[in-house]
Amino acid sequence: MTADDVLSHVMMLADTNDLLYLLVEGDTDCSVIDPHIDVTLCDTLPSGGKTVVLGAVRMAREEGFDRLAAVIDLDWAEILYPKTQDDDVFYTDHYDIDATVFFREHNALRVAGSFSNRARLRSHVANCGYANLHELVTRLAFPVGLLRFTSEKRRLQLNLRDFPISVVLNDEGNGIDLDRLIDLSLRRSGRDSACKEEVARLYAEAKEEVTDVQRYCSGHDLLAALATVLHRKFGSKASIDSISRAVRGAFSCSDVKESALFSSISKWGTSRGKEVLTCL
Repeated sequence: MTADDVLSHVMMLADTNDLLYLLVEGDTDCSVIDPHIDVTLCDTLPSGGKTVVLGAVRMAREEGFDRLAAVIDLDWAEILYPKTQDDDVFYTDHYDIDATVFFREHNALRVAGSFSNRARLRSHVANCGYANLHELVTRLAFPVGLLRFTSEKRRLQLNLRDFPISVVLNDEGNGIDLDRLIDLSLRRSGRDSACKEEVARLYAEAKEEVTDVQRYCSGHDLLAALATVLHRKFGSKASIDSISRAVRGAFSCSDVKESALFSSISKWGTSRGKEVLTCL
């Protein structure tokens, strides 16, 4: 759908009620946001991508319609390009909505405990060189995210979408094998392996500038890494989708109250005379 299509749909709905509307990029965003908003006052609508969502909000403002706002992924804003400065546009706290959920550390740990043997989990983490499971999973997701960043920055056009982290682990299972990572990304992208040395060099350059590892981790990579650890080390039979749903479902009112994203949504609702968050 185009931005015009989305706005036309919203305007048609708005003719039948006085709800506020939040445009989001996908269904996953709705599954995290919906449990914490009053559906009698506000509704979320998945709309198919950042460009479409931002376009629809801009057009709504031009037409004087003030009941529409947008939640979009942070992605590489403020690293590769500036944030859109708009009172009706709210960014996720981390790379995307799933990263925002995952980095409420207690949620991921609670879900991991329900999908694995607690004693074995603690033992593995204690012997893998990381402070806790959360740090281990973050360190597995980071190289994929950094390669994605390098590809975007250098216009390498590498295919890292829905990347299978499980097949690029090192032999110990506690880190990513960079050679395997680059080899697979080149094959998935239909690129010549002769590019490998240059990609590795650009990756190393990007890594030198990193000050916040979490900032480069996407939600998919984090949840795929978590599922991989639980499968390989603890025999979990749960699918990545099941584990992902459980982590999203663990996002609670206490998390909402500490989230900049939800604070922005709340202030927007209040400015329109509605208290849209049920937690507050």
